[in-house]
Amino acid sequence: MALLCAGAMGCGTNAARLKAFLQEPRSPISGTEYRVLPPDIILINSIRVPDINNFKTQVRPDGKINLPLLGEVTVAGNTPREIEAVLMAKSREFYEEVDATVQVAEFRSQKIYVFGQVTRPGPLPWTGTDTVIDVLAQVQPMPTAWPERICVVRGKTPIRGGYLPPPKKKVKDEKDAPDEEVATPSTGEFPVAQVKAKRGEDGKEKPLTVEEVTKMAAEAAKAAEAGDGSDAHVMKVNMMHMVEKGDFSQNVLLKAGDVVYVPPNPLAAFGLAMQQVLLGIQPAASTIQVPASAAYTVKSVQNFGGSKQIP
Repeated sequence: MALLCAGAMGCGTNAARLKAFLQEPRSPISGTEYRVLPPDIILINSIRVPDINNFKTQVRPDGKINLPLLGEVTVAGNTPREIEAVLMAKSREFYEEVDATVQVAEFRSQKIYVFGQVTRPGPLPWTGTDTVIDVLAQVQPMPTAWPERICVVRGKTPIRGGYLPPPKKKVKDEKDAPDEEVATPSTGEFPVAQVKAKRGEDGKEKPLTVEEVTKMAAEAAKAAEAGDGSDAHVMKVNMMHMVEKGDFSQNVLLKAGDVVYVPPNPLAAFGLAMQQVLLGIQPAASTIQVPASAAYTVKSVQNFGGSKQIP
């Protein structure tokens, strides 16, 4: 139960993290332009260039599309308007007057991910207008869900394809560096117990003073607050406040790559934990049941054709 409480508190939201999810001013539409990526499907229309008129195609994994007359065109990472400009530039090689209109017919590349106690877990297409309540209404939380503790996780860019953390700065002079790691910027944890000594000008180790340790801890906390690009923003959402009280202050507009996690309620979490325990006991129980069933089968075969079987 202590672990349950700790996990629930881990999804808490403070004012600083809430700002990462809110837009200024609040808007019912996404503040970012949609950029086409594989495997989106786009529809191209043109009055003056009949070769590409009413042409629907899917963006290939290499980010290109193959068009009649125009050939291969790279479109990945561009907005529909930018793709229109590229198509018109290529069309001028064959036509004097050109035009092009590009629409995203199917949004397949940008997704929102839902996990936990819902009837429809998995990815959902991101349309740019998806809010928390929109997603929850689609996935339908189960009776085992904890609607007051729903977590929305937003990772820092880039979130597609993974990325390495920024390299650590090299210390010019080894004697100025402490013997141990003094801070973890992504979490702000300061392992004071690991910092034992520093090297002085004479090269000998000298113990750190209380003032130096306090200063290092303050710098680590400041670095954690600023973030280093590897930590994510986590917000706790109370769905029941939205449903029962109409409080939509936490009904934030989701972005592509956001993760919505619906945790189990305490009773369901206890049941899931018991299932894990019983799952480990089941193989041992099966080894006892198999010999017993085998003995019953042997007795049945020996008494086959008789008036009764020995149980």
